[in-house]
Amino acid sequence: MQKSEFEDLKNNPQFMLDLGQREEEAVKAKDVAKMYEVLDTAVMLDLSAERLNRLYTEILQTVFDRLADKLTAESFFDLSNREDLYTLRGIYEHGIERYSENDFKGAKEIFLIIHHTAGDETISAAMMPHIAAAASKMPLDDFIDELVDVENPNDSEIYGFFLTNFKPSVEGFMKEKAEVLENALKELETLKK
Repeated sequence: MQKSEFEDLKNNPQFMLDLGQREEEAVKAKDVAKMYEVLDTAVMLDLSAERLNRLYTEILQTVFDRLADKLTAESFFDLSNREDLYTLRGIYEHGIERYSENDFKGAKEIFLIIHHTAGDETISAAMMPHIAAAASKMPLDDFIDELVDVENPNDSEIYGFFLTNFKPSVEGFMKEKAEVLENALKELETLKK
């Protein structure tokens, strides 16, 4: 869509009313996928930061409630289930947010949780470089520049929300950080007991 088309939508009272109703229904139903649809639309329309933050906060509260349920039940996320996929997206985005704010410990812990609960080998494996980088206090920009294959992102419906494709340099990095990673994984084992 062109910028003018977004402006037309933003200035369309019926569209904005419908968007507000979809947001209200999604929040009331605690439907993370629908909340994300509204959030993604709101971001494209460049709506107020207050509105975006309010909806994102609602998403985070919902996904962490769902995570608590998964941990209590000792079950995994099923990424073929749309709600589970969007729940894991919310958890991952929060981990990336923590990482971008140099909260290395918080980011590492979130990536460990995703590694443990994803129920998907691709996502679990992709968290390993995330964990090693955060545990090593490698800045997020360096992690992306040095290790993530941004030229070949994984655009699949399931993996498109996550950094899963890495440069060949990731192998050397993982060998170099093997002890750091092992210690981080031991922390996870301690938490599981």
